Amino acid sequence: PEEIVKDKGNVGCHDNGHTHNDGQQDHQEPACLCVFDIDRTLTGKQGDTEHCPGNVVKDMYDDGYGGGKATLSALAAAGISSTFCNDCYLGITSAGTGNGVGSPWNNYLLDDVMRGAVHDQFIQRNPASYKTWSQGTDVHSPYVLGQGNRIKQNAVELIREWYGSQGVQIQSGEVYFFGDRTENIPPFQEKGLNSREISCASRDLELYGGSGMVGYCGATPAEIVKDKGNVGCHDNGHT
Repeated sequence: PEEIVKDKGNVGCHDNGHTHNDGQQDHQEPACLCVFDIDRTLTGKQGDTEHCPGNVVKDMYDDGYGGGKATLSALAAAGISSTFCNDCYLGITSAGTGNGVGSPWNNYLLDDVMRGAVHDQFIQRNPASYKTWSQGTDVHSPYVLGQGNRIKQNAVELIREWYGSQGVQIQSGEVYFFGDRTENIPPFQEKGLNSREISCASRDLELYGGSGMVGYCGATPAEIVKDKGNVGCHDNGHT
């Protein structure tokens, strides 16, 4: 509000003394996109807050990995807005379906978890159209269910293109995917998209023969970083 003043003339930011540290004029940062997996990324193991003290149990059912009371990961509990993704557009790409389109849990994900300053402004333009789920590669919204493992990059690229159709141009290098499943991270390189494995400190050693293929507690806010490349837990020294 303080910038809206009744001054005469033609005044740029440079005229007001606004420059970057290198002396260059201010410029707008390129648009970015953060896309999240659901199970064991936005969520943790259902009901377990003893091993995952930052997680929060909700009074809703979540069908993922055997089912139980929906449990927010530390990231979802703290809010996506607590990370750099607050300044980015948001999306979901999951192999699962949450607890089904129209369920209280899926509605909660859209209404309460997918929140950030930039994304909220975008959604307000057309909430009825934008707050819908897409399936697989039939992408007509930023939220995709039923996109299989090792091919999630295809849906994420289609989300990027969908934003373009809505007038939001996002470069491939400004797309950041966060997921817990190890095998899903490297394929994003094919599309020139960034990807990062999360829940690195907590892996589920009961599923998939104890291989640690998937996370346990889910993402933490500290894991949501704006790093380029395709980074697995092993790359960060987690074994």
